[in-house]
Amino acid sequence: MQNKACMARHIQRSQERHQQKLRNMKSSIDNKCPRGGSHLKTKAKKNALMEERFAQIETENRLLLEKMSHIMRFKGGIDCTNDSAKYSHSLSKERRKRELQRITKDNQKILQRIQAARPTYNHKRWEEEAQRNDEILQNICEFRPQNSRRRTQEQEDDDSIFGGYLDFYDSTNSIPE
Repeated sequence: MQNKACMARHIQRSQERHQQKLRNMKSSIDNKCPRGGSHLKTKAKKNALMEERFAQIETENRLLLEKMSHIMRFKGGIDCTNDSAKYSHSLSKERRKRELQRITKDNQKILQRIQAARPTYNHKRWEEEAQRNDEILQNICEFRPQNSRRRTQEQEDDDSIFGGYLDFYDSTNSIPE
């Protein structure tokens, strides 16, 4: 172009067209969320389990309804009779009863023998032997034994927080140097 004014007008028109095209342009990149899979929405396994459970409930309800209608038609009231009571007698009931009585008698005899038996251990002799052993232990030991079988009230009062540590010094009446 040879004229400056025409050239300016041409550039301005080109810019306006360019601006208009930019405003009307559609994006070529898809920024939308991806489509969710239909298998994720339907949850076929869960639906199948629910259908099975509902079918089972329907079957149980139908059976209960049939039982209730049968009760209402034939018995007309509450069914509280126990038909199994007719057949409750056992063929071996008497034999089991006799066996239980025999065992009870045997147990009673054993209990009487145990109660009538004289003891073979003499606890008085045990106490005398224990006392004699304690005396021997007292004679042998340099220190008084802490875990003596019998402790008198005086011994318990004499014990201090030292737990027998000072007993040695009490018996010798002197402190070692």
